[in-house]
Amino acid sequence: MISRRIDHLFAAVTAFAVTVSVCGAADDEQRAQIVGRVTHDIEYLASDELGGRGVGTPGIELAADHIIQVYEAAGLKPAMPDGGWKQAFEIEMGDVQIGDETALALVSPDGTTLELVAGEQFQPLRRGTDSGSAAAGLVFIGYGISSTEDSFDDYAGVDVKDRIVVMIRREPVTPVDGLFRGPETSSHSYIDRKLELAQKAGAVGILFVNNAAEDPDALVDPSAFGVQSAGIPFLQIRQSVVDQLLKATPLSVDDGAAQLKSFAEVSQYVDSNLKPVSQPLQGWKAEMNSSFKVQSVTAHNIVGMIQGTGPTADEIVVIGGHYDHLGLGGYGSRAQNRFGEVHNGADDNASGTAAVLELARRIAAGPAPSRTLVFACFSGEERGLLGSYHYVKNPLFPLEQTVAMINFDMIGNLRENRVEVTGTGTADQFEQIAKEADEAVSVDTTLKPGAFGGSDHLPFYQRQIPVLCCFTGMTSIYHTPDDDASTLNMEGAVLVIDYAEQLLRGVDALESRPVWSSQQPGRRRPARTAYLGFQPDLGASTADGILVRAVRAKSPAEQAGLMTGDIISAVDGSPVEGYQSIVDALGQAKAGDTMKLAIRRGDDELTLDVKLGTSP
Repeated sequence: MISRRIDHLFAAVTAFAVTVSVCGAADDEQRAQIVGRVTHDIEYLASDELGGRGVGTPGIELAADHIIQVYEAAGLKPAMPDGGWKQAFEIEMGDVQIGDETALALVSPDGTTLELVAGEQFQPLRRGTDSGSAAAGLVFIGYGISSTEDSFDDYAGVDVKDRIVVMIRREPVTPVDGLFRGPETSSHSYIDRKLELAQKAGAVGILFVNNAAEDPDALVDPSAFGVQSAGIPFLQIRQSVVDQLLKATPLSVDDGAAQLKSFAEVSQYVDSNLKPVSQPLQGWKAEMNSSFKVQSVTAHNIVGMIQGTGPTADEIVVIGGHYDHLGLGGYGSRAQNRFGEVHNGADDNASGTAAVLELARRIAAGPAPSRTLVFACFSGEERGLLGSYHYVKNPLFPLEQTVAMINFDMIGNLRENRVEVTGTGTADQFEQIAKEADEAVSVDTTLKPGAFGGSDHLPFYQRQIPVLCCFTGMTSIYHTPDDDASTLNMEGAVLVIDYAEQLLRGVDALESRPVWSSQQPGRRRPARTAYLGFQPDLGASTADGILVRAVRAKSPAEQAGLMTGDIISAVDGSPVEGYQSIVDALGQAKAGDTMKLAIRRGDDELTLDVKLGTSP
């Protein structure tokens, strides 16, 4: 007996071949109509009339109207509980000012009060709350991690309910192969995860401190970790403040046989032994308040749905892409000398929006999906994935029933007939589905198991929802006024959409939900890899290089002369195609090797020889 998946896939491919020429069966006129309507979507969204679709502008409202018209014409149903299409959220505009009410005071066991200075000794973080206060006893909670796979739980055996926790940034830097990832980013380092665990444990506030590998005095920008309020006061403090706490109240370890009297001693102990040191800071209390003065505009995710009809109809697949862009430049633009010119954003991301719209048309035309499909055009992506983060925090359908998310970001420049598909390792079944889709459509694919990346699939991935993202590569006109519809490969975009439908149909046809894969490439790599020592600005990095956001003090990068604002264009003679290029190069190197960096500094082109070190 043929399985439901094979039967469903056969029906999908057969119906699709008749209507949209997956294998060239449809006639030229039908194909021209398909290319024509996708081209129309892209050209309209990327037209000067829409003014670059900046948040808070009339142009993005026109884009939203167009999306809704397509949804309605295709027969989708509004996804909002009130019967509407728009999920509203706020986006800040302009500079953020710390409010006068912001304060932090530490009360010692002997009653002495230490009044700390905002911007000098501590920094309020908007990821916690725009306005909130707490007054409670202090508990040192280490890295604030609970990891079954690493047998490490900072919350085990310690009560933080109605307490303020002192928490270390990132995760342990361990010499043990396969445990954690040190200065690299893993799910344990996510701010969202740390906030979630603290709140679940009942904490009422968080004092956050840089880990040992970072500048002890560096205070991040108040919006550095995002602006989506978690509803809990969240302040960053300097390591010297923690030293004051520990000097007065050392942490007892090894059943009281040893005491840790400084932040350095605590870090060394935890990282070396992989043993939590969580415990109350007896007698200490904190009084904290954070407030900000911000200007904001209302943005909207545009969300429609097609109800599933099979036994898995209660499961959700989200199909998404962002429809906002940079407006007239300024924020996010790579052409700062062209402020005031329309940044049309044809590839980024009128093309991805057009993919969502075209898939909505095709799926609505049949055959009907087994699962419920949610089509979401997100806003605020260019300002930090704000729309998709808002959706994940305020889901219109239960996240526990959301079994996959398929994202489209920049699919308009198909070159050499190749599309990149990331996230194929996030579910056990995805690689096979991606390969089957490749066989059904005349497009070549590059499959990337990992899924970490700066687009709207990331918030879903962080919630352990399997994701896939289609992408046709960066170009030199990315985030400039030259990203116009005339530069795109429209037929190539349609071919990517052809492939994406087969991808979607394959996911929908699974008899059981996709199985989240926690063993993704890189997750278990040793922490002590070759060390360079800089922080990339992924949001502002260019098509032909990575922008250096910060250089770590005393790192190999600093010693070689790398500076904030440099653009790394090549590593050992190979062009940099995103931060992964540097990660891969470091993964193949070892401490003591010399890495040659080609950089641009303003109008100058330089070469730096960096002698790599060992991860701190």
